[in-house]
Amino acid sequence: MRRVYQQLEAHLHERGLRVTPERRAIVGAIYGMDDVHFTIEQLCERLEAMHFRVAMATLYNNMEMLTDAGIVWCHHFGTATLYEAAMGVAPHYHCICRVCGQVTNLTSERLTSRLAETRIRGFKADYAYVYLYGLCTKCGRKKTKGQRVNKSTGQRVGRLNRK
Repeated sequence: MRRVYQQLEAHLHERGLRVTPERRAIVGAIYGMDDVHFTIEQLCERLEAMHFRVAMATLYNNMEMLTDAGIVWCHHFGTATLYEAAMGVAPHYHCICRVCGQVTNLTSERLTSRLAETRIRGFKADYAYVYLYGLCTKCGRKKTKGQRVNKSTGQRVGRLNRK
């Protein structure tokens, strides 16, 4: 956690901004969240549970600053904007269900190494976001219920006629 606060202080100092109790509380709340991905509203609730009231405008402005500082990641999963702590987090990717919006983290050493090996002429990547859209197990079961599956190919071939 000390590294996170050092990063915050360095980022603010470079921009001539102050380290305020609100900013420290916001960072502390983010890194103390139980949920990996959270909304601004959930962060606000967490701060209130810590007996620390912060205006929504302050939260939005600080989340943008914390994203710029590399302390927080901002994700746009479909229509939802979710945040997550960025420092000290192992590389991972996101599987997003197109039906229910469930977000599941995926860790893959193979994908991480392939991305690290990828060279792009005239460009040096700092990090990568990978979003895989599809169906979670629960929604996939609902979608395939009542459909026949070709056993040799595994593909759905139509609905069963039930009378």
